[in-house]
Amino acid sequence: MAWTTLEIIKKHLQESGVEVDSICNEFHVLTGTEEEQLEHAYLTDKSETVKTIDSATPYYDGENKLSGTSWKSLDHEQIVPGALVAASNTLLTTIYIEGVDFVVEYPTGRIRRIEGGAISDGSMVCIWYQYYTVHTKDTDYTINYESGRLARIDGGEIADGSPVWVDYKISAVTVADSLINQAIVEVEGKILDRLSSDYSGESTDQGLKTGSTELTLSIVTREMSAETMRKYPSSQAGPLAKQWRNLSIRYEEQAWETLSPFLVSPALHGAKVQVNISRDNE
Repeated sequence: MAWTTLEIIKKHLQESGVEVDSICNEFHVLTGTEEEQLEHAYLTDKSETVKTIDSATPYYDGENKLSGTSWKSLDHEQIVPGALVAASNTLLTTIYIEGVDFVVEYPTGRIRRIEGGAISDGSMVCIWYQYYTVHTKDTDYTINYESGRLARIDGGEIADGSPVWVDYKISAVTVADSLINQAIVEVEGKILDRLSSDYSGESTDQGLKTGSTELTLSIVTREMSAETMRKYPSSQAGPLAKQWRNLSIRYEEQAWETLSPFLVSPALHGAKVQVNISRDNE
């Protein structure tokens, strides 16, 4: 029998604190209180932002003075990307170009002019935009982080049939099931090869279960470190790969310490983790 399972490993990875990707503005429609399946499961706890656009008419933020290249805060945060218009006056005599004349920080609701663009220093700029309403978990919606299912709550602020845009982070459990299952088999073989005659493959001691889980996590996180270096640019991969590598070392050290009472000879402490990392941002 295996002393750990795919589900146990995924749960630990979900709680590892290592996030592998961020999803922005994923579109869904929430009908009644039916659950809507997000594109991913195993979300990082409390990483979500659920948003709606509650007005079809752009909000007029009035005239805003843009000085130098300093940020100017608008009336609302969570501005809809691409939905802001900046003009010289309410007649739209001159419409300024984003990325040429001004820059918008959509999540925080800030704008600034670009030096050398068409907006003169100190000019008054008329601004219109649409913005998201951010909703509250357990008041407006429910979400299951493990299954990735989202539902509106009757009586909340999300209207029945409303489109929603969802931001969230994906946790480490997006690692392939096949990799985890292979690691479980490998760990079982390693333990059985050194298991004391007082125990067998059918033993149900908690220490064997815990140690097997820790050693499996060590193998999986080691592979994730290497995979990160293969998949992402070096500037992004270095810190993330280092997180995986450090987790792998820690899990292996914990595993051999946990398993030592069950093995023929004491396990060597100090992980022998060989991670394929050619570049590492120390």
